[in-house]
Amino acid sequence: MTAEVVSVDERVDDGVRLRRVRYPGADGAMVPALLWQPAAGPASAPAVVLQHGANTSKEDYYIQAPARRWAKHGWTVLAIDLAEHGERAAAAPTDPLVRRRLIGKPDFVTRSIGDLSAGIDVLAATEGVDPARIGYVGFSLGGMLGTVFAAREPRVAAAAIVIAGSFAYTRYWERGATAEERRRRRAAAAATDPAFFAGAIAPRPFLMVNTVDDPIFPRQAVETLFAAAQEPKELRWRPGTHHQWGAGIYRDVFAFLQEALAASRS
Repeated sequence: MTAEVVSVDERVDDGVRLRRVRYPGADGAMVPALLWQPAAGPASAPAVVLQHGANTSKEDYYIQAPARRWAKHGWTVLAIDLAEHGERAAAAPTDPLVRRRLIGKPDFVTRSIGDLSAGIDVLAATEGVDPARIGYVGFSLGGMLGTVFAAREPRVAAAAIVIAGSFAYTRYWERGATAEERRRRRAAAAATDPAFFAGAIAPRPFLMVNTVDDPIFPRQAVETLFAAAQEPKELRWRPGTHHQWGAGIYRDVFAFLQEALAASRS
């Protein structure tokens, strides 16, 4: 598919070219995105989709900082605003749980996967990108969603999921006053929960990096998702909480991508 990209603006700073672009997503609506590349223009090099978590956006520092570093390394990096986030937010909900719970809504997951697949089209058509070496990195909501996305999108050569997990261990779909409500919950879980999808990522490499004091994704949530994945897979633990962590997480992800995207070329 030919990606139709509308360039909003472009600037070069400290060896990195940053473009603000829009492209047609799942439902034809334009998806706002940032595209980082080395200013000199890369040769055939890897690319990465870098996805934000709930209640944040492509503009946040934890997305912008690694994107710039990886672009200086020679990679192309794409970050989009998910539906109801960033430029696509109709309003800011007073309860942050509103956006965290989007992962359990099939319509949101289906739309997001379509938007991200269209983003892969953009990367594959971008000069300097090797379409066989496209990785995915997602934080929190972006990690849960990214597990589903990577399972369904074969062009993702490797996936790194950061501070995320699955609540399937609680069997939340069994809650409900009636059999019909429980059936509906079970169908929604099967369409959205990353534990139902993680096994389909193999044989592509899968990395999870989590923090030891995360109150949102406790150890059991992390280990549930990791257990659902197949080899090759790796789970790493780092100091920190859900919103505070050190540079070790970025080093883990970068080293993983360097190895996985180099190997995927063969």
